[in-house]
Amino acid sequence: MNKLAAGMSKLTKVVEKIVQVTAIVLLVILICAIFFQVARRTLTGKSIIEIEEFSIVLASWCAFLTVSYAAHKRVHVKIEVFTEKLPFYPRHILSLVIQVATFAACVVLTFYGWKLADKKMMVPMTVLPIHTGWWYASFPVGMAFTSFFMLDEIIRQITILKNGPQAETPPEGQLEV
Repeated sequence: MNKLAAGMSKLTKVVEKIVQVTAIVLLVILICAIFFQVARRTLTGKSIIEIEEFSIVLASWCAFLTVSYAAHKRVHVKIEVFTEKLPFYPRHILSLVIQVATFAACVVLTFYGWKLADKKMMVPMTVLPIHTGWWYASFPVGMAFTSFFMLDEIIRQITILKNGPQAETPPEGQLEV
């Protein structure tokens, strides 16, 4: 199990970097497009509708990629007031149950998100020469990445439970007290 956890951890770092770089590039493009649109509207009083539609698609992709990144980094909203007071095994079993439930939800959302994106591939965008399915595809892609990161966390929790309290390391960014 330790080899699986180590291998998964290495793969997760690569996928995390891909998600991180992609989200940053999309965000920079989005900021530039919006800046251009605002500057043009301020200077000429006219806007380019294609940029507005393009910005909506980019914002969707940025949002769902960053959701998966935040879930991986465990910076999403969670309440630790009660769980941190629990003993080792109940705390990690509860964490494992939560991660499994989140993983299951993400898999279901990925499946139905793909079905929705596939249906929307036949519907053209209002102005852009692409189909709305590319916009809707951001949701299942983000959920697929989140599923992958949750699977990594499940394997990590199982490894921690298997190795016992002596093998526990503090989460990223936290110092041991």
